[in-house]
Amino acid sequence: MSIETSNPATTAATGRVRTIALLVILLASFMDLLDVTIVNITVPALRAELGASPAQVQWLLAGYTLAFALGIITGARLGDLYGYRRVFLIGIAGFTAASALCGAAPTADVLVAARVVQGLFAAAMVPQVLSQIQLMYAPGERGGAMAAFSSLSGLAAAAGPILGAALLEVDWYGLGWRSVFWLNVPVGIVTLLIALRVLPRGHGVTRPRLDLTGLLICGAGLVLILYPLIAGSEERPWPVWTYACLVAGVAVLAGFVRHQRRLSERGGAPLVEVSLFRMRSVGGGLLVQFLFFVPVMGFFFTFMQLLQSGLGMAPLDAGVTILPWPIATTVAAGLGAAVLLPRLGRATVQVGLVVLAAGFALLALAANAATPGTGWLAFLPGVVVGGAGMGLTVAPLAQLTLENVPIRHAGSGSGLFNTVAQVAASVGVAVTGTVFFPLLTAHAGEPAHGYGTAFSVIVWGGIALLALTLAVSFLLPRKPSAP
Repeated sequence: MSIETSNPATTAATGRVRTIALLVILLASFMDLLDVTIVNITVPALRAELGASPAQVQWLLAGYTLAFALGIITGARLGDLYGYRRVFLIGIAGFTAASALCGAAPTADVLVAARVVQGLFAAAMVPQVLSQIQLMYAPGERGGAMAAFSSLSGLAAAAGPILGAALLEVDWYGLGWRSVFWLNVPVGIVTLLIALRVLPRGHGVTRPRLDLTGLLICGAGLVLILYPLIAGSEERPWPVWTYACLVAGVAVLAGFVRHQRRLSERGGAPLVEVSLFRMRSVGGGLLVQFLFFVPVMGFFFTFMQLLQSGLGMAPLDAGVTILPWPIATTVAAGLGAAVLLPRLGRATVQVGLVVLAAGFALLALAANAATPGTGWLAFLPGVVVGGAGMGLTVAPLAQLTLENVPIRHAGSGSGLFNTVAQVAASVGVAVTGTVFFPLLTAHAGEPAHGYGTAFSVIVWGGIALLALTLAVSFLLPRKPSAP
């Protein structure tokens, strides 16, 4: 991405000012990542207080990731058009305001709507982080800043369950689950005030037009697919309209692909560079990405509910139980990217998928045997093995998928990769809920057995999906290119 600076004196800032600016944008990115991981542990509490239905719980999670997925490419282009600093400030201000609305939500519907707004403003905020790093640091100086940015996802994954559990345990001013959203407000305000003073100004040299038509078509198609999947968690058998919505959603997404292709042929700036799908590594890698994240998000969505609602664990105990997962993921990701990928190539991803499936199997067996007295040690082997499998998979997958993408399409390829992950997260929550909640209803009188059975079904289904992912992974390049 080429960047044009409109205030050379500001962008040349070094030393303390630049360090503060880096910390500010990293803190904003951390807030976004934390809000994805921290909410899972609050689901049982907010369901009890707001009387949220299964569909509302699913929209609470899927609505954020879907809004983020739809908006992230547009958010990046807004930065190119109107300036990275300006769009970042608007994003952090909107994210903070939406967090306050989440914390004050009187009903589950208001909470879901606020989460969607939160996701849209996060999509404006997050793409500017990398742009600001490019603006503030010369190419040879970016290593430390990029390493700090890359470490945020692991840090947020580890901090989310523990911080969320601690807030629930402390229960400041009787806020309960609302405190996880109110926490963003003072942090967001401080971040905004400091960013106003220290962030440099700049925008892209190329300033493409926004494809709002494509954004609306894609959004409509995804909602038409997700809505019946989520509504299906409450109705049995599915009514006719749900099937009609699914068919319509597929047709609308097909129309979106045609629209993007025509826009590209006319020399426009499509949201998705369709020509990338003709590359085997990209098409195969994105399919692996999608199939992989669906069962992983299904696991995260149901595991906290099993521990708290099914087994009666306190939030802090549940947070401790899941904590080894992100730690193992971080360690295995470093091992996979730095040591195994240069030697094993795509086999690193395939080993990761097998290890993750083994972790899921251990967790399913532990859940089936669990009782209200079961502690975190019973789940420790599955959590550690599963987290290691995830790390071995995700770290090499991005490199192998984007391996052969031309430099001129590097931004499109990276944006597409991240968007697919977010869409898969939304679909994973929707599909999981469609199966999980009806199984709970069938065992309403026995929480431990019911949640254990429902969780086991989800995890075994995830293992089947991982087997399909393993087969698709052969579309990835055999080895990464030599540096």
